[in-house]
Amino acid sequence: MTMLDQTEVVAWQDLFTSIIEDADSNILLLDDEFKVVAINPAFYWIFLETHGVELKKGSSLILAMQKINPPLAAVWKERCLTSMSGTSVKVEDEFEIDSRQYFWEVHFKSITFADGRQFISVFSRDVSQRKAYQRKIIGNEANLRSILNTIENSIWLINSSFELIDFNKEFFKTYKQAYGIKLIKGVNILELVPEQLPELRESWKARYTAGLKGRPGKFIDTYMLGANLRTYEIRTYPIVEDSKVTGLTIYSRDITQYCEAEDLLKKQNEELTRINSELDRFVYSASHDLRAPLMSVKGLINMIKIDGHENNIEQYLGLIESSVNKLDNFITDIIHYSRNSRMDVIPSKIDFHLLVQESIESLKYMPEAEKVRSIISISEGTPFYSDHSRLLIIFNNIISNAVRYHDRWKESFLRIDVQVSEERAHIQFIDNGIGIAEEFVDKIFKMFFRASFESKGSGLGLYIVKSTVEKLHGKISVKSKLGEGTQFDIEIPNTFPASSMN
Repeated sequence: MTMLDQTEVVAWQDLFTSIIEDADSNILLLDDEFKVVAINPAFYWIFLETHGVELKKGSSLILAMQKINPPLAAVWKERCLTSMSGTSVKVEDEFEIDSRQYFWEVHFKSITFADGRQFISVFSRDVSQRKAYQRKIIGNEANLRSILNTIENSIWLINSSFELIDFNKEFFKTYKQAYGIKLIKGVNILELVPEQLPELRESWKARYTAGLKGRPGKFIDTYMLGANLRTYEIRTYPIVEDSKVTGLTIYSRDITQYCEAEDLLKKQNEELTRINSELDRFVYSASHDLRAPLMSVKGLINMIKIDGHENNIEQYLGLIESSVNKLDNFITDIIHYSRNSRMDVIPSKIDFHLLVQESIESLKYMPEAEKVRSIISISEGTPFYSDHSRLLIIFNNIISNAVRYHDRWKESFLRIDVQVSEERAHIQFIDNGIGIAEEFVDKIFKMFFRASFESKGSGLGLYIVKSTVEKLHGKISVKSKLGEGTQFDIEIPNTFPASSMN
């Protein structure tokens, strides 16, 4: 070992003293008896300001502190002894100067020279600003966490290895509800997809991979959540640091109500388009059919004026009455159509015996009504509730059709069968009239449909029947054979009022 002469030793000591005095940190050097060997001005002044202890070379640190602050002296002695045992000590002290709080990071380390002498180096530095930043970061993280957990939508983050690095409460709750799995940070997100859903795992792997390549994504998915089918809009946003994608933020929101509203609006638009189309057709056909009887009456009046024979007047008046009746029937159909479209369903207790009697009684003056025999069978085992006026429209139209299109070469009948249960009423009309040709059976419920020019009605009757049944949330079907007769089957739900349920 090369030995230094006294001159070199002095030079090195001067250099050492210069370094510690100019250092930004607070530096103190103690011997094995805790006496000050070296101290820089920074340590001297901070120790004097914080603890009221003035340290000088050769003075004992512990004894000086003992006079001012015995508990603190004991703490520092323990730290020095620990470092002398070979274990470095790093602590953080907190103190107050001029009502302002400071934090100091203090390091104790033992140094042993070749001659066996042992020293303790003490370095301290002000970390108050760093602590302030840490508190701010922690506060920001707490605020961010609070914001994430109050958001109703699901948010989760993964790193470039597909590991789940964070998520909010909504995603945790939704995932557990969907798959019964508790999310854990640090786990590969793909491993949390149930094994029985390999296609779902591959789909999400493709999405994550695309996002981690820097491509944002937008997806619409449908999942079962409990017993409900829910629709979600999912967006992926790459996390970029220093021009490199290091992770992915995934945002999911429930758009079920939005989709349902959109579907409802679409259906309403389609329904509005259909109604507008029907309205155009209705106005065209109704104006023509309303005008025809009026023109007929007008022509017959002119014939009366021209024909001077009194014997023919009665015949003309009969024809006028027929045209007026046709016009009245058509206007009645229009009124029924309008009422069914505009008015709400008003349930009341229905007595089918009285309803059938009322309908037959109102139609008994139809031409040749007496030639059609009514066969009525009604079974009412439970109270039935529905809209009386709408049921009467249904009965009137079907019964009048049975009269209007009865077969004059047969003994005509109309069988009306009503079966009532707690859920519904099943109504059946069976006649042995002229029937309907097979090619027309699926068209009879269309507006203004007439099988031939000889048809006697307005073409609205069965259309009104079907729309009225649908307004009551029921169903109607028809079977018919030309020359044999027609059968209508109608089901109307039993609409119990709240008071009767109680």
